[in-house]
Amino acid sequence: MKKKVWRTIGFGLSAAAGTLGAMSAHAQTSVQIYGTVDGGIRYQTNTVKGGGTVFTMNSNGYYSSNKLGFLGKEDLGDGWNAHFQLENGFNLGNGQYDNTTGIEFNRQAFVGIGNSKYGSIDLGRQYTISHDIISIYDPFGFHYTPILPLTTASDGTRNNNDIKYKNNFGPLLFEADNSLGGVAGDFSSGATRSVGASYAAGPVSFGGVYGHRSILTGTTYIGDSYYMGGAGYRIGPVRVSGGFMSEDLQNPVGPHQVTNNAFGGLAWNITPSIVFDGGYYQTTVSNDKASRRGISIISLAYLLSKRTTLYSEVDYTSYKHAVVSTLNPAGTPSQTAVTVGIDVLF
Repeated sequence: MKKKVWRTIGFGLSAAAGTLGAMSAHAQTSVQIYGTVDGGIRYQTNTVKGGGTVFTMNSNGYYSSNKLGFLGKEDLGDGWNAHFQLENGFNLGNGQYDNTTGIEFNRQAFVGIGNSKYGSIDLGRQYTISHDIISIYDPFGFHYTPILPLTTASDGTRNNNDIKYKNNFGPLLFEADNSLGGVAGDFSSGATRSVGASYAAGPVSFGGVYGHRSILTGTTYIGDSYYMGGAGYRIGPVRVSGGFMSEDLQNPVGPHQVTNNAFGGLAWNITPSIVFDGGYYQTTVSNDKASRRGISIISLAYLLSKRTTLYSEVDYTSYKHAVVSTLNPAGTPSQTAVTVGIDVLF
């Protein structure tokens, strides 16, 4: 009898262990801590009307934005996973948040569920779809964001309360999202909706985005439509790419404002550790007194390792009209700048 009881207990323990083993095989969880620490020094001329040069150290980073993030993923089996991402930005110079509102995870904060075949749905604070697609066609790959205008031109950069779907159908990347406005009785006010796609086959790639926002201005919500198109072509170690963006702010009580951004350039991997980038970025604003701003930039980056990069760049900015405006805060005809620094990933 005793032997029979012990056999039954042993069988039960073996079955339980097998079940736990199968569960652990499917429920593998990983949490990654990552970030960027970037420090650079920038020299710039004509920083105020009438001249004047300045040396600055951008605490947010020049080559990449300073950030600390947490990335988590749990394998649910059959290709499914649950995941999250929390990411904040910080100032290198003083260790404070890189925002004045004290938001801890101001860069990204979302959770979602995904499948290797069916894509992912994420909920929370996320990059706009235009940001995702532009980064594919920017010759600088969204480096030097404090200098180049594409971050501010990416239809709001980030959306709060966002529901985003993303999937790769072979060579086609497709994204769609809806940022909830939270206005009672009105599904559109305060909301953002957009759709974007990018196709890559061999050396050729092209893509586009359409989005519409409802922005609170004073006590009234006004429409803001956004269009973007981009293309790229790779020739050996050189990739040429560019794009065009147009934002139409439909303010019924104010001046009609259309902002256009055009950009193009090349990235050249001279060697595995030396990368050259060059490009031109032009911004025009229909109701801005300066009218047009053009930025020419060249950069040389030296990769000490996969995680550490020494970088340098020279840029020249010119304005159509040397008047103080939103586009030209200093009211100068042109500005020249040089930046050097170090960027470390972890």
